[in-house]
Amino acid sequence: MKNIYLPGLLMLAVLAGNGCISTEKTNYRDESRMPVAFENETAGRLFYETLSKTGAQPGRRESKTEICIPILFDHTQRTVDGENIAFNAAVRRCDTNADGKITELEARIYAESVGHK
Repeated sequence: MKNIYLPGLLMLAVLAGNGCISTEKTNYRDESRMPVAFENETAGRLFYETLSKTGAQPGRRESKTEICIPILFDHTQRTVDGENIAFNAAVRRCDTNADGKITELEARIYAESVGHK
């Protein structure tokens, strides 16, 4: 009689003990926008048009870290970079002399370097 209940009890113990501690966290990372000035309206238009056409903006990233011990523990953490990080990276790339003012020439070079004219 004991042999009949043993497989059932073993199965019940496995199902009851099959718990898993699971955590999932998303961190959004951003920074303040860099102040930027433009030499003229054309420089500003070129910069912003190029930035908008880059699609998956360079400098924008998402990373994922996952730690898992099967049946016992599962932890997932994502970090997503905000739009200002991508904007600041574009400003740094475009403003080659780092004076805080994007000239029309710098904007044209930036547009050509990312494949937009």
